[in-house]
Amino acid sequence: MKNALIIALGIITGAIVIGGQSFYHLLTSQNIVNVASGEVYDEQLTTTVTITGDDNKTPILMITDATDQIAKDVKQELMQMVVDANKTLPAHEKMRLETAYFDTNVNIELSTEVEYHSQYQKDMQLTIDETELPHHASEQYHFAEAVDMLNTYVSKMDTIYHQSDSFIYKI
Repeated sequence: MKNALIIALGIITGAIVIGGQSFYHLLTSQNIVNVASGEVYDEQLTTTVTITGDDNKTPILMITDATDQIAKDVKQELMQMVVDANKTLPAHEKMRLETAYFDTNVNIELSTEVEYHSQYQKDMQLTIDETELPHHASEQYHFAEAVDMLNTYVSKMDTIYHQSDSFIYKI
């Protein structure tokens, strides 16, 4: 009787160990892209910033770049707008990035996506965020505020990407 119980427990334990290995792969495979053949070898996180005016059609500014560079690029473009505007202003009215603001209603659209490159598959794109931020002219939304908001957004997207959407890079 004892021998039969020990054998039965051994068989059950063996089945759990063998079957558990199959389930372990299912539980830990969240960083593996299942493709017919090949594997993901590169990922690129990009963000598009589009700022449109009242008509919501013609962009005041539209930039797509690597997410870790987008705030720098937008800041540079906004600074260039300030420089261009200052060319026509008298000395006592010159602006800086911190004092320049949108004098019209603006809509800021942010879109972030990951592009996966695989060994034998076509590139795949996954949008991980789309955000729309309207600002009324009466808010006097400063250029510097937009850059600060983008820095916060970039940090948030980087965290989301590394925690949920990266198959290669994990924090």
